[in-house]
Amino acid sequence: MRRATRVLIAGIAGFAVLASVSIALGWQAPALRDQRDASDLEPGLLQVTPALRGAVSLGNGVYVQFAAGGLLVSRQSATVWRGVDQAAPFTAAVGHLQWRDATPEAGGWSAHDGPQWRVREVVEQSLGNLQVTGRVLGERAVTYTGRVFHDQPHGRDSLPFTLTITRRAPDSRIVFQVSVPGADAVAMHAYRRNGFTFRGGGAQGAAELLRDGRYPIVSRGTDVQDTPGASLAPAPVLLSSASNGFAVDGSAYTTLDLRHRGRVDTTVWSPELTSLLYDGTPAQMVGAHSADVGRMPTLPVWASAGAVVAVRGSTQRVLRTAVRLLDANASVAALLVADGGQRRRYPQWRALVDRLSAKDVRLLTSVSPSLALHRRAAGPDDEPNLLATARQRGYLVVDAAGRPVPVAVPDADAGSVPGVLVDLSQPAASSWYAEVLANRMRAERLSGWQVLGGAELPPAARPAGGEVDGLRSTWPALWAAVTRRACVSAGRPDCLLLQDTSGGDAVQAAGAFGLGQQATDWSDRGLDGVLPAVLNAGLSGMTSAYSAVGGTSTVSSWAGRRRGRSDELLSRWAELQAFGALLVTSDGDRPAGTPQVWDSPARLQAFVRSSRIYAALAQYRRSAVRQAERDGLPVVRPVWLSEPGLSQDSTQGEYFFGRSLLVVPVLTAGARTVQAKLPPGTWVNLFTGERYAVAEPDVPAGGATATDVAVPEQVTISASLGRPVVLYRAGDDDGAAARQALAGAGLLAPSQPPSGVPDSSTGS
Repeated sequence: MRRATRVLIAGIAGFAVLASVSIALGWQAPALRDQRDASDLEPGLLQVTPALRGAVSLGNGVYVQFAAGGLLVSRQSATVWRGVDQAAPFTAAVGHLQWRDATPEAGGWSAHDGPQWRVREVVEQSLGNLQVTGRVLGERAVTYTGRVFHDQPHGRDSLPFTLTITRRAPDSRIVFQVSVPGADAVAMHAYRRNGFTFRGGGAQGAAELLRDGRYPIVSRGTDVQDTPGASLAPAPVLLSSASNGFAVDGSAYTTLDLRHRGRVDTTVWSPELTSLLYDGTPAQMVGAHSADVGRMPTLPVWASAGAVVAVRGSTQRVLRTAVRLLDANASVAALLVADGGQRRRYPQWRALVDRLSAKDVRLLTSVSPSLALHRRAAGPDDEPNLLATARQRGYLVVDAAGRPVPVAVPDADAGSVPGVLVDLSQPAASSWYAEVLANRMRAERLSGWQVLGGAELPPAARPAGGEVDGLRSTWPALWAAVTRRACVSAGRPDCLLLQDTSGGDAVQAAGAFGLGQQATDWSDRGLDGVLPAVLNAGLSGMTSAYSAVGGTSTVSSWAGRRRGRSDELLSRWAELQAFGALLVTSDGDRPAGTPQVWDSPARLQAFVRSSRIYAALAQYRRSAVRQAERDGLPVVRPVWLSEPGLSQDSTQGEYFFGRSLLVVPVLTAGARTVQAKLPPGTWVNLFTGERYAVAEPDVPAGGATATDVAVPEQVTISASLGRPVVLYRAGDDDGAAARQALAGAGLLAPSQPPSGVPDSSTGS
């Protein structure tokens, strides 16, 4: 029999007294359970001293109250945050995390994959019952005190708590803080009504709308208990269809759990939990969160006018590819040469840079925060000397015995090779490595990097800057800051940084976030998962997010055969990304045997058209990027952000590119039409000029359980290859200007608007 059960039986009389008091006050106890791990830290009984019940004002229309239903935070008459019905708003736990390396030994991990950690949450004692006995009211804050406990408020299984709710002076936003000294984890329990949907959580690609599942907020492939699959770029933020949301502030390991009816659980493995509460329109909430985490830097102007094409192997291959693309009239801003740091492979590098620069094409290579133990064919020339210097100066991450911790270094040829990690938590090591990269950027005349890594910190690591559990989520931010500092030091403030790992405040230094592990197929791990991941990332503060055309990871079928890219897949992927923040291609994890966008006449023709569409919309894209920096609204955004009154279910699978262009992509093989769900108004097809008049939708009688009730009109529109479906409202100046830009580039479809329906907004 477990200890918790024995304690419950031994103290049943005392607990019955507490239960009877709570029920008399109108609260009902949840079913008692034997807690096993942090995935089920349930809210217990809530007992509030009668004098502390009732609302207190924090000013500016903000009120906090403990009532019969639980804890409520409101602004005017709207709910900002509400605890679960008739139960404690948070639970504390005593326990620990168990981390282990679960990276497959065979084959290591590719340059686009990451190490695989497995973490087990061990809960030795759950303290789910809450007794509130004190309250202190300040000018803009209220603090409640009392005990959290398992059986008896003042027994051995109890701890003191402090709950403070503050209205911030500068912006009037609300901060929810819980402190339980002696606890190892705190779980916040928020009320959830049937029908509520959620968005955010970082680059979550499983679904555009988050309704269930458990999401670990730790960068890259982490399995949590029996819940697999951390996002490449996770973020502890959820925005609800009820016009409120929250984000967790801090670096402790966190999980978001949507699997329980009636509540959302947020567990932080720390004795303290700080949550930033959001309310208002979707745009207001997104802007508030992006201000809290920091706005992404503006993308360089040159990157908005042409594609970044990945190619590697030799000087001849790179140059031949560039010539083929440019001769076909493709719009190319840069080439990404992942193995470009190796001079034995590129002995004429300077000449290559000169020839491409004359054609206004820049060069990028790849970089990581780790150093290989042995000279490698695809590695940078300075790596052996850097390794010796880092060892001598003590700049490497070590284990408990002081030995450098082994990690897998991304390699353009082998996928990965054995190596060690630069200790970015040491200011001296961080500054040294930033200057190393700055020197490399100047010497190689680079315009940016594919920033690999940021999630290599292994469980055995003992970084100089703090505990590994806390640093694991901030490591991507440390790495992003190093690469940004290197660009500035090298005199390249307009460099392009393509980073695929996020955490902490990494958004403040990264240039753009790429979905680095997309499969080369149509599944939700491939093209079908791109839009949900990019949309959720954008709402989570990553306002410039993209997916590399074609995917990165070759998929093997159950029979062991590789499923490669098809011409149609490459074409549809490029069409999607042409209406986004960046158009970047991937040459895949097996470039020699992978179809590329340039290596057949059909593929080349399709990519050339998408690249020219991308370039023609450069001015519109720059406006969207500037708005992202100014207001925090993502370049690629869900319809919900502009049309919060529409049913979110009905508008899945389409998005707004910037403020004006509504994009309905083809994400299914063989499809030649799309079902566009159009908000009210008259919509103009960007390429054909056809118009669609949509009346205001009917609201179901009696309303609904969720806040989004109106269903938009559905229109079937032709979507042949090369003709993506993009629309704008008639009379929208930005949409009309985009159509004129495409017309000027000769990219409009040959068909004309229907007779008698001129597109007056464009003058046609």
